[in-house]
Amino acid sequence: MKLVPVALAVFYEKQGESLKIWVQKREDDGPYHGLLEFPGGGIEPGETPLEAAVREVEEEVGIAILPEDGKFMGTYHNEFPNKSILLYVFLFPDYPALVGKGQWLTIGEAELSSCFKGLIPPPNHKIIDDLFLALLS
Repeated sequence: MKLVPVALAVFYEKQGESLKIWVQKREDDGPYHGLLEFPGGGIEPGETPLEAAVREVEEEVGIAILPEDGKFMGTYHNEFPNKSILLYVFLFPDYPALVGKGQWLTIGEAELSSCFKGLIPPPNHKIIDDLFLALLS
């Protein structure tokens, strides 16, 4: 099975007992078309996962972010019938330039990300819930 490394940028903000995460609607074709997604994509040869996350934000969102603002959260796997995706997840603070380019979702303790089932890709539930538990527990 083919292993595909992918970098994601997760913009977040802690607000009291809630977590806000920034997402954008996925416009490209594929299994997650139309869902709310973190910016990210494939890691190119010679590129670090952090460099890929920063590049993907510029390509997909149209804003420049600073690599030094990124904090490595961890890796996650996403299995498809013909490939395995290895997600490198980086956390970034809110950037004012995000305004008008996507939307913020509010995550609360009672339901975590489950209230967004069907609106976000299934692998993102684990990322969001892990982040909530790490920051607000």
